[in-house]
Amino acid sequence: MTGPGAIRPLATAAQARLWAAEQVTAGTGELNVPVALRLHGPLDSDALVRAVRALITRHESLRSTFALDTRGRLRWTAHVPEHVPVHVVDLTDRSDPHAAAQRFIEDIAWRPFDLASEVLRTAVLTLAPDDHVLVCTGHHVVFDDWSVAVFFRELEVLYAAALRGLDGARMLPPLTFGYTELSFEEQRLRSRGALDEQMAYWVGQLAGAEPVAVPADRPRPAVRTAHADEHPFALPGPLVTRLDEVGRTCGASPFMTLLAGFHALLRRWTGQTDITVGTLVTGRTTPEREKLITCLVNTLAIRSTAPAGVAFADLLAGIRHRTLDAFAHQEAPYDQVVAALPEPAPAGRRPLVQVTFELQNTTTDVAALRGGRGELPVFRGLSTAAHPVPRLTARHDLELALGTGAGDAELSGRVVYPTDLFDAGTITAVVRDFRALLDEVAADPLRAV
Repeated sequence: MTGPGAIRPLATAAQARLWAAEQVTAGTGELNVPVALRLHGPLDSDALVRAVRALITRHESLRSTFALDTRGRLRWTAHVPEHVPVHVVDLTDRSDPHAAAQRFIEDIAWRPFDLASEVLRTAVLTLAPDDHVLVCTGHHVVFDDWSVAVFFRELEVLYAAALRGLDGARMLPPLTFGYTELSFEEQRLRSRGALDEQMAYWVGQLAGAEPVAVPADRPRPAVRTAHADEHPFALPGPLVTRLDEVGRTCGASPFMTLLAGFHALLRRWTGQTDITVGTLVTGRTTPEREKLITCLVNTLAIRSTAPAGVAFADLLAGIRHRTLDAFAHQEAPYDQVVAALPEPAPAGRRPLVQVTFELQNTTTDVAALRGGRGELPVFRGLSTAAHPVPRLTARHDLELALGTGAGDAELSGRVVYPTDLFDAGTITAVVRDFRALLDEVAADPLRAV
């Protein structure tokens, strides 16, 4: 791990890609990752601040900045922990502490980052002597859902140590593989050509692929905004159980089966038989990477080209094969793959991946922080509750996510969509058709889609 104040050129594909994405969406806050936690009870604010500072000291990514030098190279600086402020704000004297807190939270959550000066914002807000909110926003360049889970798991330990006047760093396993080591590892892989075979695979798989064109209610604006809404829904336990049985019969996982259902839905809605859907992978392919707070997310583009009238079981078999291959080649950065395709996308052309699918089964604690099911962080002497941060952003035309539901086997779902393109009624119809299609194929997987 590098020392505070060290400056290095950043040559990793993941960070370069995210830097470019930040420039495209500058001023929108689209790549902000905010979470907030309500804390009830006798909070020791000083101990919590010490715990957050210990976390910032432990993870150099949280005290990083990024900027282009005079030669246009991306530079990374790891600062001293004191570079990152931890705000403590007493709102008890306000006429409406809850409204004041909400304004403060929204500013921290959605104000665009200047990556040359910060990648993390944290604040402890006091609404009443026994009522507090811890709000944390990281930029996606160093923060993802996995990072949020690590952040709060370690913060629990560090806060308990701070209450007892102990050195929290001694309470956690040493972090010998940090942001520096990750950067060097990725640079070595690239310099040795270790990703060449993976890049060649993706170029072959995606050559000639076109974006999914879901019929929109309005023309696509010249400049995409971040305005979005969501449609929640649920898949009942009996249906999910039947779909699992269909998958097992075909040798497919629940993820593959539901993804095949989404492909089938898109075939019906678009009339296309060449469908490409993006899915996110965590990039935590080693035990060392699992401990890091940083963004390692990559997009895998799962393509199906089955002919019209294909049976669902045959479509699923193709999705299964493509998914296994995709995960075996998951280290090739998606943005570099697209740039390497035989016919590069001309300026102004829509990105290849316009719809995404996720089955979230490993981040229940993150879901809980956002108001869903799962286990919330536990802080000594305090009760905790989710404090959802209002506002949605849509990076694609349709983003379908499924996760653990309220009942046995049930899956909760939501579709996030840009309101620039779609009316709520259209998305309601999409979800209705998705549910109907899954009912059909669960009853008869040989049915043509």
